[in-house]
Amino acid sequence: MNNLSRGRTMLTFIGIILGYFIALLDTTIVNIALPKTAEYFNRDVSDISWIMNGYNIAFAVLMLTASRIADQFGRKKLFLIGLILFASTSFLCGIASTLDLLILFRVLQGLSAAIIVPVTIPLAIQLFPKEKHGAVLGIWGAIAGVASASGPALGGILTEYFNWQSVYFVNLPIAIVSFIISYLFLQESYDKTASKSMDFAGMLTISAAIFCFTLGLIETSDHGWGSFYVLALFAGSLLSLALFIVVERRSKDPMLPLSLMRISTFNASSAGLFFTSIGTAAGGFLLAFFLMSLRDMSVLEAGMTIIASSLTATVFSVVSGPMSEKIGGRFLASIGLAIITAAVYLFGSLDADSSRFEVVWRLCLLGAGLGISVVPLFGSAVNNIPADKLGIVSGVTNVARTLGMVVGVALLATMLSSNMKNELSTASDKAIQTVQASTLDASMKDGLITSIQSMNNEALEGNAQQKMTLEKVLEQVDQREKEVIDQAPSQTQETKAAFDQNREDIAQLWPSINAEIRSYMAKGFSSTFHLVSFLLIPGIFIALFSDQRRQKVKGETKAVITH
Repeated sequence: MNNLSRGRTMLTFIGIILGYFIALLDTTIVNIALPKTAEYFNRDVSDISWIMNGYNIAFAVLMLTASRIADQFGRKKLFLIGLILFASTSFLCGIASTLDLLILFRVLQGLSAAIIVPVTIPLAIQLFPKEKHGAVLGIWGAIAGVASASGPALGGILTEYFNWQSVYFVNLPIAIVSFIISYLFLQESYDKTASKSMDFAGMLTISAAIFCFTLGLIETSDHGWGSFYVLALFAGSLLSLALFIVVERRSKDPMLPLSLMRISTFNASSAGLFFTSIGTAAGGFLLAFFLMSLRDMSVLEAGMTIIASSLTATVFSVVSGPMSEKIGGRFLASIGLAIITAAVYLFGSLDADSSRFEVVWRLCLLGAGLGISVVPLFGSAVNNIPADKLGIVSGVTNVARTLGMVVGVALLATMLSSNMKNELSTASDKAIQTVQASTLDASMKDGLITSIQSMNNEALEGNAQQKMTLEKVLEQVDQREKEVIDQAPSQTQETKAAFDQNREDIAQLWPSINAEIRSYMAKGFSSTFHLVSFLLIPGIFIALFSDQRRQKVKGETKAVITH
């Protein structure tokens, strides 16, 4: 512990936390404002999605490089630079006059967030003695939970009562306060063993590897896993990674000492964090789509429901940090991942008629698993490596979490699309048979069948807000009635009587058609949740190797190194 007073230490800690908070907040707060942004710029969803994708790619690509530069030239310096850039780019995002400019500023904002996030753990840990590090990491996990939980809710409130630009402007006062506190009270720290020479070849190759891999995953939704474009990106990532390893082995001052890769606990911790992020994607991305498409929730309602997992994770993070310091993190991390796996599997038992309570308690179970596992995994990663390497280790673990989220979303989107295609094809056939057997006239049957097919296509494309409803079907009937009357005004009375009968028939048919389709959609989600839960099982066993084995000696718990 340094010589700062307790009050000054806590104030400095708060300053670091605020910077960390806004960098993570912007991974989720912006998403809920995308529809309003699309409307403002009059652009489609595929264009608008790059507001999110650009930030995430930049965030993942620069994190390792920023960690290394901070270790060499000062973590405080990089943190302050990151805050200045983050505040500046947030302001520029808010005043962007075109979508292209907004995407550019979001990329720059992601780069500045990549500077902020990895240096916060080593800066915070230096403020406290080693016996307090578990509690510090617990608070860190809690802040991450609060940031992700408050993003959709805060973004929804700001967008609803102000405008989409406010989700960017909200960063400014927080960044300014963080900068002032950190500038005045934060002490500089370095990796004292690091050379001042820059490993440009290592930085370039690892950045290229992460860029190609992340972009490839994002593009699978548009181009497919087997497209030449996506395969070329993955090949480029593998080639860049191979070059990076060659460069680092030959470098006198590598940006990522490969000796760290020989520490089994560090590798297992990073892999464990990767798996927790896949579980997070299932409880965020996939469950949000489930709630909007099957429970007819708005984006804001879905966000306010999913907040349950983040709030629960926050509570368990505070507890699991100190506990892992006492008993070791390996069993806690493994138990946490087992709970995550169970929660994701249980999501698969939800159906179209499940109550909100049934959704929320499963989300709380997921949050408990995240809170129990993430903090011990982070703690094991930083506690079992040389203290001077905290910066680069923080970078690696944060990259692992980020890539886990991107991989999770890409896999879930692919699996859901495949499962939905099969289930909705069956549902569509059955619904069409019901329509054809009805007493509707031929033109009404054709129109309703077209609507069913159109709804299925919308669902497959993930456009949950444009699905068919009874109101929309009746609007089409009204339009068809108007067209018929215009063509034969002399038969208006007979036409109205026929269409009134059609409306009654459709209203009677609709509950069974809608229930049939929703039931098969639920099966598509269920299959996806179950499949991804099986993919999480290896993480449970990997987590068992994430920390040193403990044994009791004369009443004290001590670590036994198992490298």
